[in-house]
Amino acid sequence: MEGAWRRGRSSSGTRYERLPADEAREGFGRRRKGMVVPKGYVPVLVGTSTAGEEEMKRFLLHVRLLKDPCIGALLEMAAEEFGFRQDGVLRIPCGVEHFRQTVDGICRAW
Repeated sequence: MEGAWRRGRSSSGTRYERLPADEAREGFGRRRKGMVVPKGYVPVLVGTSTAGEEEMKRFLLHVRLLKDPCIGALLEMAAEEFGFRQDGVLRIPCGVEHFRQTVDGICRAW
């Protein structure tokens, strides 16, 4: 489990913060080995698997982040590459670091 974000509240409204690694690990997995994805989160598998250059990393994404246009563009890329009927965890074909920076940027903007 590479990263997850938790929704919180501040005086300026809703904000998202990165979960500590141990807390993120506890919440990942759909009823596998007794673990459950927290309500309001979607597990995604991020990375490019071209010639084994980059490993796929798992993230938990809060559903509110799915409304963002940047995440929408990544989802369109996933639909183009894998189609709309993916089995298992949603796969997003982009670099892990790019995905991290995108989500961090969205979270800072909120």
